[in-house]
Amino acid sequence: MSNEEASLKREIGWYGSFAMGYADVGADIYVALGLVAFYAAGGSPLAFAIAATTYVCTGLAYAELATAYPYAGGAHVYAMKASNDLLGFIAGWAVMLDYTVNIALFSLATSGYLTFFFPYLRTLSLDLSMIGLPFSIPYLGLISFSIVIGLIIINVIGIKESSALNVILVTLNILVLSMIVLMGLIFAFNIGNLLNQIFVLGHPVPLPNVSYIFSSDYQFQNFLYGITIAMSSFIGIESIAQAAEETKKPYKWIPRANKLSILAVIVFALGLSTIGMGIIPWNVLGYSKADPMATLASAIPVIGQFMAPIVAVTGFAICLVSTNTGVIGVSRVVYSMSRFSLLPKWFYTTHKNFKTPYRTIIVFSLIGGFLTMTGTLELIADLYNFGALLSYLIVNISLIMLRNQDPSAYRSWKIPGELKINWHGRKIIIPAVSLFGAFMCTIIWSLIILYHPEGRLLGSIWILIGVIGYTVYRIKIKKPILSKETGKTIKPSGYNMNAVILLRTPEEEDKIVNMIRTGLDKRFSLTLLTILDPENYGLPPDKVESITEMKKLEDEVFSELSSIAAQLQKLGYQVNVKIRIGSLNSIIISELESEDNDILVFVKRKLFKKDFKKDFDDSTILYVTSKYPGKVMVLRRD
Repeated sequence: MSNEEASLKREIGWYGSFAMGYADVGADIYVALGLVAFYAAGGSPLAFAIAATTYVCTGLAYAELATAYPYAGGAHVYAMKASNDLLGFIAGWAVMLDYTVNIALFSLATSGYLTFFFPYLRTLSLDLSMIGLPFSIPYLGLISFSIVIGLIIINVIGIKESSALNVILVTLNILVLSMIVLMGLIFAFNIGNLLNQIFVLGHPVPLPNVSYIFSSDYQFQNFLYGITIAMSSFIGIESIAQAAEETKKPYKWIPRANKLSILAVIVFALGLSTIGMGIIPWNVLGYSKADPMATLASAIPVIGQFMAPIVAVTGFAICLVSTNTGVIGVSRVVYSMSRFSLLPKWFYTTHKNFKTPYRTIIVFSLIGGFLTMTGTLELIADLYNFGALLSYLIVNISLIMLRNQDPSAYRSWKIPGELKINWHGRKIIIPAVSLFGAFMCTIIWSLIILYHPEGRLLGSIWILIGVIGYTVYRIKIKKPILSKETGKTIKPSGYNMNAVILLRTPEEEDKIVNMIRTGLDKRFSLTLLTILDPENYGLPPDKVESITEMKKLEDEVFSELSSIAAQLQKLGYQVNVKIRIGSLNSIIISELESEDNDILVFVKRKLFKKDFKKDFDDSTILYVTSKYPGKVMVLRRD
């Protein structure tokens, strides 16, 4: 398999998948809590609640779609499958904007929490001159850029290392936020304060960054603006889907990770905003946009002075993780779009040693890094919401379409609740949750178009540039702009099951290939495995001559397996070759217990052709079948 066609490695478990989704979404509250209070005033909890409905619907849509079609890329994959390549490109291009801005937004937020310990960083800047023109770069922007460079290095090395960073810091964040919610309720929360403030729907005076539609009633328009900012607290659930090809057992772990992430984010977003309005005035929280969580924690009596520094450190950590998730997300969506010829194939490349899409990681993370030089949270948040809401709208619509276009696709989990409509003699199924999700996405995205001038302008320019570039590229490679053929190549999850086939050598290649062709269809990715047990060859373990002999035998076996793999690849199978040296039974058990494998296939000859060295002991097969039901298959050949 060439370097350009190398696949991504499955190294993320269910908690790592949850941590990836929560990291991207859970960090948003560290930025949005202050920004939403600034615009929505005391009505912040209501703004968060309205935005949360969109998040829940879209999160559940991703939970179903990512298990049905577990490809890196998420939204653009579902859009291509449901409609055509152009809509798929727009969905993916919008997500790219989301992730690129995510890198900038949360690297800035990461450095912003440093100002709790080093307040002077807020005002310092580096003054420079280029071709005689003076300009300055805020120190916070320089720190943010340095953070992005560090994360690029980690992600090029591998997603396993990157995911481990997410898991550690997300766990710390959940513990600290739980403590704030609990201690805030016990020591500081006042229901009277909440009731006095919650009906103050919006900042009462005109504010910067808002493009007012009416020259009166600024307060309610500020509240509507606050809802659009609150939506940024719920952006990032697609991160779980982006890593679907690197998630172990995606059909099982992705729904769990999605639902846990939805629950955790809603509890903390609504809980913290509600507790905040019951503890401190909305304007105090609103004007602490750089570190709102630290401001909230410091207002808790008795423990506030101890909690505030801990919260600042945690805010730094979780925003760092969210930046990291942005790096993962943008690199995977570009990698996937290149695979499907929506972007140049140059990006569809993994590193020879690390198996990571290093070109996409470097190029698009640097774009996000350069955005940090502005040092402005509000402008970046505008762009963040624009791209995400557009892609979320397409995801909800795609789910509705695919329920009707591909009803037989295996779905390990489905959104409950369906509306069934008879239309010209045809039954149309509409998931009520996704219909409501599409409606809410449309409403909030429309509010972004109306009230966010920079987001409206720059977001539209981003989409326009993308569509023009896509059109030129498709003409260049002589592919239709509105092609539906690509969507036909996107197969449901059953086509991505991993089957390990145990083979003894030497084997008659043609008969083995024919047996696999008739016994296993192309729903399976195949690994041809031969186990070389020194005892079966009369070789004592750990002897120099034994090691030399086994190495020679290993080379011979690899050549035979590679020949079989080449024939299977010509038939359209995805095939890998693996050789393991050691105890036969121990290795069989380890392969069965590996989360990378969905099924283990034993190859048996006809009963009258039994040969110990070339066949498997029936007792071994009976034992593993009883211990690992549903994970063992036996194929017989002549």
